[in-house]
Amino acid sequence: MRGIMRRTDGLTIIELVVVMCILALMVLISIPNIGRWLPRYRLRSAIRDVASTMQLARLGAIKDNNQWAIQFDTNAQSYTILGNIGPDETWGTADDVGYKGDASPWTLSTKGLADYPNVSFGDNGYGSWLGIPLTGDLSDGVTFNNDRVEFRPDGTAGPDVNGIVGSVYLQNNRGDAACARIRYTATGAIEVLHWDGSAWK
Repeated sequence: MRGIMRRTDGLTIIELVVVMCILALMVLISIPNIGRWLPRYRLRSAIRDVASTMQLARLGAIKDNNQWAIQFDTNAQSYTILGNIGPDETWGTADDVGYKGDASPWTLSTKGLADYPNVSFGDNGYGSWLGIPLTGDLSDGVTFNNDRVEFRPDGTAGPDVNGIVGSVYLQNNRGDAACARIRYTATGAIEVLHWDGSAWK
């Protein structure tokens, strides 16, 4: 029986150490890539959130057959959906019908950019590269009149300048920028653009 070999299942300690070293090396290689990827991911998520909030306000105006708006507050780094404007069609006046009858515009929700670290209103200097006339002051990152976009019951927003109602620009601390803009069309198209280093796409 001396020639019989015994077979054991499992791994040796040397094999485990080799596998652990390979895994540790893979983690070390991937960490710098995650550091470069994360700020851009946060910026893209934030601009998608702005665009989807615009779409929500647009659909709310159609559903309620009344004007809805989004008020951007660049100092507080937030934006608020307002609904149910009063008969005088002016925001913040005594005839505004709030939710459940209170005397202020119905504040549906307020969202802040604090959910996206190192993302703020602004264009990192790339806003004028869009190749279109600006519809308002770009210094704070929002070109809508009074930093507010208003949606009508037919789903359009306005007023427009050369077919563009306005834009919201976001930037991160790595030099990236993104834009959500509204074109004046029958569908009230909301476009999301990203600066790729040489052009808006």
